[in-house]
Amino acid sequence: MLKVKSDFMLAKGYLDLHKNPYFHFQEYKPNKKPTGDPMGQLLEAFLIGQAKNEKPIPLYGVEIIGGYWRFTIIEGKEYCISKSFSATEKDDLLEIIAILRKFRHILFTRLID
Repeated sequence: MLKVKSDFMLAKGYLDLHKNPYFHFQEYKPNKKPTGDPMGQLLEAFLIGQAKNEKPIPLYGVEIIGGYWRFTIIEGKEYCISKSFSATEKDDLLEIIAILRKFRHILFTRLID
């Protein structure tokens, strides 16, 4: 049985009665002394999300360790992890914002019924 505690999730539903997860801000770890495997925890959350969804849809997420972000998408049994973006570098921060805006567009135009 898979089990994961999500730091943040966008999903259809009400309070703890959620279904159709779309996006996980999973897993945030501080820069100093991070514990666990954040990417492993994110992929585990994806597998749980796929099992909960009524129809197969791509799932999106991000691993954040300190100021570094790596975006991830999973569709079926295939997943892709982006390069690292530093939230302390202006150009990378602008790319993080652009990716989040693109996800917002995807969420509202393709994922939400």
